Formats: sequence, structure tokens, C-alpha cells
Amino acid sequence: MRRTRSLAVLTAFIVAVTTLLVPATARADVTDVNVSVAFDPLSAERVATVSVKAKHETEITEAKAIVVHQTEEGGAWTPIATVPLTLTDGTATDGTWQAEYQTDIEAHPGATGFLAELTTADGVTRDPNGHYIDNCYRLSMVELTSSPAAIDADTPMTIAGRVLVQKTRDAAPEPAADVPVWNTSSPVRTGADGSFSFTHLYTSFTSLQAQASWEWYDQWCEAGDFAPSPEITRQTVELSAEIVTPQPVKAGDEVTVEGRLQRNGADGLVPVANVWIAAYVTSSEKEGVGDTYTKPDGTYRLTFTAEKSGPLTVQSDERDIVWSGTASPGQITVVGDPQFSEFSLTPSPVDYEKPIRATGKLTDAGTPVADATVWLLFSPDGENWQKMQNGKTTAAGQFDLQSTETTQDGYWRVWYQSADGTASASSDVRQVKVRFGTLLDDYKVEVGPAATVTVKGTLLRHDGSLLGKELPIYIYFMAEGESTWELQGTTTSSATNGTFSKQFTSYQDGYWTAAFWGNDEYTRSNAPIKHADVPGQYTTKFAEFGASPSPVAAGEPVTVKGLLTRAIGGGAAEPAPGKPVYVYFLPAGATEWKQMAIVQTGTDGRFEKAFAAEQDGYWTAWFFGDEGHLSVNSGTKHVDVR
Repeated sequence: MRRTRSLAVLTAFIVAVTTLLVPATARADVTDVNVSVAFDPLSAERVATVSVKAKHETEITEAKAIVVHQTEEGGAWTPIATVPLTLTDGTATDGTWQAEYQTDIEAHPGATGFLAELTTADGVTRDPNGHYIDNCYRLSMVELTSSPAAIDADTPMTIAGRVLVQKTRDAAPEPAADVPVWNTSSPVRTGADGSFSFTHLYTSFTSLQAQASWEWYDQWCEAGDFAPSPEITRQTVELSAEIVTPQPVKAGDEVTVEGRLQRNGADGLVPVANVWIAAYVTSSEKEGVGDTYTKPDGTYRLTFTAEKSGPLTVQSDERDIVWSGTASPGQITVVGDPQFSEFSLTPSPVDYEKPIRATGKLTDAGTPVADATVWLLFSPDGENWQKMQNGKTTAAGQFDLQSTETTQDGYWRVWYQSADGTASASSDVRQVKVRFGTLLDDYKVEVGPAATVTVKGTLLRHDGSLLGKELPIYIYFMAEGESTWELQGTTTSSATNGTFSKQFTSYQDGYWTAAFWGNDEYTRSNAPIKHADVPGQYTTKFAEFGASPSPVAAGEPVTVKGLLTRAIGGGAAEPAPGKPVYVYFLPAGATEWKQMAIVQTGTDGRFEKAFAAEQDGYWTAWFFGDEGHLSVNSGTKHVDVR
């Protein structure tokens, strides 16, 4: 455990030393004794100036300072010197005595105490308070870092830095080697360059701390700092709770609750230790009844005195590494209080402003309570409750309540109080999430060049506010004259502003629609429809085609080349880039074309290929078309081979 250079700790040792030194026959002690020490740890001389102020009704004939030192943790304080003090101000009955003491950091490093010993005609007085200095070299911590930049409870992080020492005011700081550095993990010692590092899991803010030299009896002054905090992704938790005391109980009886807190780690559930757990019983309001902390294995045991009936809620504290958790183990039932049974609350989740329904039965000592007013209550936080709806119980004690005030996530329960206010009952507390409505707004279908269709819009809450998260958008197409929608693709809405956009290639006129189909948090959106009139496929043409030279000597090259263009809707022709052109040859007198090569058009639509001339014949080229382009033939060119 880390040690602190504390005056209180030192005083306890000084008192022990003083007790041994004070004679049992001391009479009128010197009063108003005050010891102070002026010491500059950056001074090259390292001289301590001791001052003692004191008063006595008779003269103080001798003043001394006893210097004490502790050599190891938990060891005894040992006198190492006695320093005579000289009266420098005032009188021998009310004055100040001083002396200089040359410290020795090599022989006696660390905490050094100074006790006053004053002699009068009445005897010797030794002041038990004294004063201490830390005879150490001043350290500083620099270049402190934490990595990686983002962590969670399963990601180890490394804290690294350097420790420097400045021994005198005129000397520059230099690396401090072999200095102990403390952290939440095991201590380490600095290297020759003063560097150190720890690698461990983040547990709390102190995990980022580095503290150099906690051994208060060594030659190093304490120094410490916190590394920059990484971005922490909190993990969700699983909190269990069980009322182990059989119910019902009498008012004043002890009730025990047991459970366990675990986080959802990368490899499954992991216990979470030393987290505050609190229990609440909700009667008319939520009231705390007890608290405790989880053990190393995540378990806890909590005991409290039963006073009122009501649902028990157990909550765990939120830490920077884990979220809080809530558990509802059931009812605390005090004998003599009315009770709810057969309680049901549906649906959960509930759609925005749609009815939520509570049903159940109210009894008192097993007898139905008829014609009683039962309230349906809501709370956004589980603490502050609002009355939403009420109704009367039937002769059988049954009730059926509904509310459409379902506009936010929160907690619901039913509550009863007798007419005279002496008895009350509360159902279990149920957490219900509201599925908010969604709106697909600003929907557009835009037709661009090359038969591109862009579907875009914005997904919002039903009230026009932002959702704040990415959600899937499904996009469908129905060709003109058809009656069936076909899924074309999906995209996601932006978490920042709700917008989405997806591009398709289409050569058919028709209708486009998009929708979000809902999840546990949000209901499905509307599905607006837009018509798109697309230009259709490109027509293609060999604007140029040739095979040359002709005539040509046998064995010499024949070059086949040309230019493939395309146009749409009667518009201007443009090069058709990246298209496969099939080159064929028909020998003179033959009836079957022979495929010679496949040549790709360039960015300018042109193609070219050379062949060895072997016999007379005809050359031609085909582009067979694709989804967006019609096919075309170049016509033929004759070449005479001699």
C-alpha cells in the first residue's frame, strides 16, 4: 500500500520517543513551546535552521534540539544528533532559540524530526510535537502517456513516463534511475533514463496515476501525476437480486437481499467488485432502505429493517468503466398491509401514445377489496411518480386501467391507499420503453446520366426531431405496368442528421419507395412513392471501321481498327469506353466467320488490332451490347492478299 509523508504519522512516532525521554518526576513544564524548521531541499548545503519559541515563569537555562530519524518502514525512531540552541530573540523566560543542523542525505535520507528539550530550575521539558522535514531530492514526472486511446474493461492500457530529479537549484533536472513508481498494479522501478511503464486493466481513475517514491524514509521526494484519460467505452451490466427472507414479514423484521453484479465482457459475464449497491422500497414514494458494496466475486448481501410494503428495487452505481444496473426481485410484504396480485402490464415496449394496460387484483389478508380506487402511476426516473389514470375494483377485487400517456420511456406501477390513509399497497415496478414513431421526410428520386437513379431522403422522429442513430432503410422498385415491389437494396440513415442516399442503375420507368420497418425502439416509418422516367438504353454505332492496307503482301500485317460511339434518346453521340469489340474474319469462298480477337475500347471509344495477312477475305466487328447498351455491327471490309 502507498505511504504518505504525513505529519500525523510522524507525530505518533515522536510521541513514542518522547515518552521514553520524559522523566517521571517532571514538575512545571515549559509552556507555549513551538518548534519550526526552515529547510531548502534545493540548497547545495542542505542545512536546516531549527527555531524553538518557548515561555516559562523562570529562566530557561538550556535549550537543545533532539534530531530523530527512521531507517525503515515501521521501524523505531532513533535519535541521531543533539543540537545546542542559542537564544537569539527575547528573554530566557520568553524567547526564541535557534541553531543550524547540517543534514546528511546519504546517511539519513527521508523524514527527519526535531524535538525541543528545554531545561529550567524545575527540570527538563521535552515537547512531544516537534517538527519534521523531508530530507529528499526533488522529483518531477514528465512525458506521462496512456495508450491505447480507446479502451473498455477488457482492454489493457499502458501508462508510461519518465522521472527526473533536480538535486540543487542550479542543476538541471536529470533522469532518476532506480526510483520506485507506484500505480494500482505492482510497483516498478525506473530505468537508467528514468523511464517506467505499467500495463494493466482500467479499474478507476487512479489507474491512470503514477506516483514516484512512496517510501517516506528514502532519498526521493514524492512526485506524481495522472496520465491523459483514454476514451472509455462503458460495458453494460447484469445485476441479479433475490429476497432470501420469506415473505410476508412483520414490521421491524430484518430482510436480507442477495445478488451479484457482472459486466458483459468480451468473453462473457465478468464479476464487478467494489461497486455501490443500494436497495429501495416504493410505497407512496421511493425510499432507500440500505446499501453495501460488491465483493471481489461481484456478490453482495444487504440487510435492512422492513417498515412498509412495496416493490423492492436494487440498483448498482455507474462507474466510468460500467453502466449502472437495476434489478426488481419482488415485493416486500408487511403483515397487515393490503396486497396486489395477478399484476400484468402490457404491452412492453409500447408504441408512442398507444394504450398501456394494467390489470390485477387487490386483496387484504386474502379477502378481495371491492370498490377501491386504484391508481396507475408513471415515473420517468423511478423516483418521482405521477398519477395517470384511476379506476374502481370490482366485487372480486379486480381492476383494469389504461393510459395513452405513453410519450417517454419510464416506470409504471399501480398504487392503492385506504380512505383513512392508514394502509397502502403498490404493485411491482415495471420498466417500459416507448417505441417512437418515425417519419421519412424530404423523399426524392432523381434520374441522372447513364441511367442512374438516386433515392434519397431523411429519417426523423414523428415530431421532426433527430433520431441520433443509424437505422436501416429498405428501397423497392415496381416497374410501370407491374404490381409487385422488388427490393433493390438497403442503406442506413445518418446518426448526425438522419439523411440517406442510395444510387441504382435502371433502364425501366417505374415507381420507387423507401421505408424503415421499425425495431424495439422505433415504429415503422411511412413509405412515400415517387415515379421515375428513365431515358432507356444507349444506342451504339461504329462511327469508324477499317481493315488496311489492301492489297497487302502475304505475311504482312493487316490492321483492324475503329471507333465505337453511343447516344441516348436521340442525343449527341459520345465515345463508348471500356466495351468489348469482337473481331471476325471470313476467308474468300468460305461460309463461316472465324473469331480472331476481343479488343477493349479505350476511354476515347477507339480500338485497334494487327493480324498477319494469310488469304483474301472479309473483316468485321461486333459489339454485342450489355444491360445499358444495344448491340451493333460494323459492316465488312475486304482485304486482297497477294
